[in-house]
Amino acid sequence: MPVLPLNQRAALTMIKVTINGVCHEFTPGITILEATRQLGLNLPTFCNHQLLKPVASCRVCLVEIEGVPRLQPSCATLITDGMVVNTDGDRATQARQSTIKLLLANHPLDCPICDKGGECELQDTVLDHGPRVSYFEENKRVFTDKDPILNKVIIANSNRCIQCQRCVRVCDEVVGASAIGVIGRGADCIETGFDNNLNSCDHCGNCIEVCPVGALMRVEYRYKARPWDLITTDTICPHCGTGCQISAETRNKQLVRVKAKPTSAVNKELLCTKGRFGIDFVDKAPQITQPMVRKNNDLQAVSWNEALAALKENLQPLIQRGASAAGVISARMTNEVLFRFHQFINKVFASEQIYCGNDIYRHDFQPGYQHALNSLINQSYTNKPVSELFNSDCIFVLGCNIGEQNPVSEYLLRSNFTHQPFTLLLASTRQSRLDLLAKTYLRYPPGHELALLQQLILQLKNVQRVENDQPTENRDTDTQGIDGLQPVSPELKDISEKLASTSSISLLIGSDLLTGENTTATVHNLVQLIKVLQQITPDVSLQFLFQHCNGLGALDIASNWPGPTQALATSPAFPDILYVVDQELPLTKPQLMIYQGAFVNSTMEMADIVLPGFSFAETDGTFTNNEGRIQRVRPFDSTTKGGTNKIGDRINSNSAKYDAEIFSLVAHCLEQGELGSSEPQRIFDEISQQLSAYQGLDWDQLDSDLAFRNSVPAHPIKHQVSHQFSHQDGEAFVQPSPLTEKERELVSDITPESEAQDDNSQPFLLLTASSLYHSKDPIAASSQLDDIETEAWIEIHEHDASKLRVSQNEPLLVHYQTQYLDAPSSSGQSLLNKSLILPARITRRATKSTLVISGDLTKLPNDLAMSPTPTPCLASVYRE
Repeated sequence: MPVLPLNQRAALTMIKVTINGVCHEFTPGITILEATRQLGLNLPTFCNHQLLKPVASCRVCLVEIEGVPRLQPSCATLITDGMVVNTDGDRATQARQSTIKLLLANHPLDCPICDKGGECELQDTVLDHGPRVSYFEENKRVFTDKDPILNKVIIANSNRCIQCQRCVRVCDEVVGASAIGVIGRGADCIETGFDNNLNSCDHCGNCIEVCPVGALMRVEYRYKARPWDLITTDTICPHCGTGCQISAETRNKQLVRVKAKPTSAVNKELLCTKGRFGIDFVDKAPQITQPMVRKNNDLQAVSWNEALAALKENLQPLIQRGASAAGVISARMTNEVLFRFHQFINKVFASEQIYCGNDIYRHDFQPGYQHALNSLINQSYTNKPVSELFNSDCIFVLGCNIGEQNPVSEYLLRSNFTHQPFTLLLASTRQSRLDLLAKTYLRYPPGHELALLQQLILQLKNVQRVENDQPTENRDTDTQGIDGLQPVSPELKDISEKLASTSSISLLIGSDLLTGENTTATVHNLVQLIKVLQQITPDVSLQFLFQHCNGLGALDIASNWPGPTQALATSPAFPDILYVVDQELPLTKPQLMIYQGAFVNSTMEMADIVLPGFSFAETDGTFTNNEGRIQRVRPFDSTTKGGTNKIGDRINSNSAKYDAEIFSLVAHCLEQGELGSSEPQRIFDEISQQLSAYQGLDWDQLDSDLAFRNSVPAHPIKHQVSHQFSHQDGEAFVQPSPLTEKERELVSDITPESEAQDDNSQPFLLLTASSLYHSKDPIAASSQLDDIETEAWIEIHEHDASKLRVSQNEPLLVHYQTQYLDAPSSSGQSLLNKSLILPARITRRATKSTLVISGDLTKLPNDLAMSPTPTPCLASVYRE
């Protein structure tokens, strides 16, 4: 039965239901099972799950309803006013025990060796509800003697399966992969994938999470520990801006398993591949454990006193003579570290050149861009749970493949769509699985985000004028000079009509929208789009889909200080001193480089002085997720059964320090005064006092799931619109903007002359993006993710595969700047869901000619993956 959404339930009056002889009031639209859980009653169920549609197949939650002759499944029966329910009557109890007896008839009692022992729902149900005796003496059913490994992360034991089919349903209804299914009938049912493997799945492990027994298990966790052996720490996933709440479980100071926090208000027991299996980087990545100083052109380990002495010796002369300085920090750091870093660079080096590796402005620092972005966030950003965001009548995802960038957000969107369908609109450069659910999806060429927004704004205004019987010739000043946009594409027209006819809109903006050449103008047009939508309906919500776990927090912190006006790499005067925190950069080495971080990378290897900071597993503080929710990040092992341990003591041989403490040590060493307390709680108190968006927030209340940033009014943005459009054959299309001379110098087509005659050497436009399994960060050191995807690969559109005469798995060379990438290729329209390469001469639909590069992005040259120049850039592809 359908369940009413929360926004409709609130408008209804309470109804009275008698449960086990006591009358209670409930909000209408909920099931009997939900009502009993609100009362704290332990009514068992196997097939039911909060993320899935009720199927009422396990028959364990049967209850008696007065006036109804047969027992009814509580998970699929809505409450009604005056209903009288008995959950523990003789009939219901007997039926429940009979069903459990049938399950135990074939379920192997191998609990001593089963990894689910101690947290098995069947164990708990038998203990709480019986039966205590089994009357079945026949041999138990056996599917396999040896447990098959379905893929790199999942191992199965079908003998234990109780056929609740949660795994099948979560893969289909929520993840959208449909990788696992059911074969056989009755007692011979078995859940498996094609050819008894799940290699085509997302490897997210959500099927393992929802399995109530030990039928599906983790390969890496098997026979490693029991639940009572583990120390559980509730923290936040460090991979993307969704901000999933996780439980990190450790044993003997080593990470053993990561699970979704059972009571999560954000991700509701869901995790993606990176979140569930990719946090092992905290133990697997090569970590910086000692300070290092460059001596005789080699980095050598030294003590903290020696490192600080070397800092003073090298820095003081440069500071005294007025040397320029800049700071670079990752958006994966906590709010507290980001705040203290800005203060540190500003006070110690007297510099305002502070750069953050945030995905939505790492490529472009045009004049006014950061101010425009801050104003957009403060004026229009919607701070509320994504579950409420998805209750809108229309969801418009613009500028990203949400499944690659924020996978759990896609899972939640699909789950919400399954329960309560809405109008889904997509506009991006890449395909995604959500295309199958979307009413309309639009493809646009990379780099033409500004043109898309201008087209959309003009079309929405034209639709409004038609509805209001106004002549379309009357243009307002915001859209003057873009008459050449008509006629629009059918997809854009359809999107405009659907937006203009809806009562509530949620706008989800991906980072791809703000990585083009005219990002400042793009932000201005985005504000204008929101204003136009607000004329259609006042219920318009906006949230960004950040790739970094603290992308929104980094923007909030940066808004408190004057920001840079251009990209660091293209600055006319490169700084003499560069202080880098946990960020990998494709930059020329300055006169003095100081690197502070937890893991070894190429930037650290160029540094003159290296200071070891805490890793994600050791740090304490807060992240701000896409919702605007501020959440606690905790060091692993800090939540113990007997108390708390000291921060950072996971590895005794590690002399790393908390990053904010390092800033204070350096400031004191250089005699620049005190920065303030290095305790995360005290720094957060400063943030809540200085940043308007964080005012009123209390450290002790951050675990309530109700700690959201505030929307702060800002000065209005002046809209500046630029455009470049063309007409051909009566159809409007976007012409690619020519590369500037500086860009030609940075990214040139250097295909050898011998290859220039071949079609393979045609210029392409290369656009990098995140991968489902890898990213250009320490998480790339995850051994489990490496096992899933072991090598780089190329996707090429079937159009180009035919043109270039390449076949499946043929080795190709991608040539850009002075670097090569060797990788096997894959062709096929269905695979167009990752990073894009477009021919430079394309003039019509982006998907007519595309080449895609993705996979293990750690194998991409660093200057491409982290290039500060606008994308797309020129590249060539040809055979060896």
